[in-house]
Amino acid sequence: MIRPFGVSIPANILGLVLFETVVIVAAFVFSVNLYAETYPTEFLDSFVGVNVVLAYLGFFVGLYFQDLYQDVQVKSVVLLAQQLVMVVGIVLLLQSVVITIYPDLYMPLRVMLVGSAISVSVLFFGRLIFSAYVLPLVASERLLLYGQNPVLDDIAGYVQKFPQLGIQVAGHVHTVQPEPELGLVGQLDSLIQSYRTKRLVVGMSGKMDSALASALLELQSLGYSVQEAARTYSKICNRENLFRLGPKRLLYTKEFEPQTRTLFFQGLFSWVIAAVFCIALSPLIVVIMIAARLCWGGPVLQRQTYSGRYGNSFRLYCFRGFDSILNPEKDSRGEAPGATRDYLGSFLLRTGLYALPQLFNVLRGEMSLVGPKPQRPEFFTQLTEQIPFYPHRLKVLPGITGWSQVQTRRLSGRVECLVELEYDLYYLKYCSLRMDIFVILQAIKNVMLWGGRPSNVLSD
Repeated sequence: MIRPFGVSIPANILGLVLFETVVIVAAFVFSVNLYAETYPTEFLDSFVGVNVVLAYLGFFVGLYFQDLYQDVQVKSVVLLAQQLVMVVGIVLLLQSVVITIYPDLYMPLRVMLVGSAISVSVLFFGRLIFSAYVLPLVASERLLLYGQNPVLDDIAGYVQKFPQLGIQVAGHVHTVQPEPELGLVGQLDSLIQSYRTKRLVVGMSGKMDSALASALLELQSLGYSVQEAARTYSKICNRENLFRLGPKRLLYTKEFEPQTRTLFFQGLFSWVIAAVFCIALSPLIVVIMIAARLCWGGPVLQRQTYSGRYGNSFRLYCFRGFDSILNPEKDSRGEAPGATRDYLGSFLLRTGLYALPQLFNVLRGEMSLVGPKPQRPEFFTQLTEQIPFYPHRLKVLPGITGWSQVQTRRLSGRVECLVELEYDLYYLKYCSLRMDIFVILQAIKNVMLWGGRPSNVLSD
């Protein structure tokens, strides 16, 4: 696995991206050469390379926002075809935006259509082959799980759920029966070889005895990779495991303490982006406020107290649209909302526009664009009593979106606070500007695919 954004990305996914890059670029280069007479000579000399790059970027954006680099296993041929057609629509839309801004970058329609048709055809069959034949073969990383730690079961379940990780669990051995003639090292060596792997993941339910520790050190000297279960869990699942995480690790190490420089640049980045969006979207904010006033009456904004960094309270702002949908019996006029009010609230939820006023919280230094979700004080106190190190997640400013928010959206049912905490601690451990940009892109993709409904953003 590779970690370009502080998040583990399977190597086979990067290989798929590289393959599709070559396919798309080759398809458009072929299309340009096929209809070379369509272009003026000076255009071929100056802009054809830019056009091909823009066409590829359009395809990459479409594939990313159709979630085709997350769900690479084809479950439905018809769905895959529909998604690729939508990708072409995104490419054509982006091309129209480009030529509106810069007309000299116009690509003839037949060149665009031929290049898109070739790309989609190869991508369609390439995805089918990748899903059916390549994925089962590229799972070259085989892990042997050893011990009774429940984290090992979590690793096995996660690997089985996401075959695109390129990892297989060769087996799970809970204990080894002593054989004096072989010795513990010989037994473990024979065991690992029988499962055809060189990687051992060890997770003990209690303290590891000295004999096993010595044997594992000797196995490392023989060329075997011996990994701790918690670290492997973090690397594969992109979240920290809480099973062996105790107060001492949080108190005496800087592992979950973001650097001051990182927090400074994160705050500066969030403030600049929030200021730009507040100015650019100010007409839209005014329109939403007028529409909300006409539809719901009463105050346009909802103000609630939340716990911020270090547990300090602040007033969080958002439009009242989500409240009118989640609690339709409540209305400032004492009436059930009608169809118009339902439509406006649904629109704000679907697009995520209900959270626009939180940009002002960012400008005031109370929130960041990316960070743990804010909690109501009463729930924060309750969770702190149940989980002693729960407040540690607020070592940074709470965020409009965050690593836990974008990841837990995929989970079914009510998301446990412990799962959210695992993602929050992982974010604290690898907090960086690159990871913030990655989280923002994931959040935009989630809104486009599933809407902006605040499943966990505002806790009740």
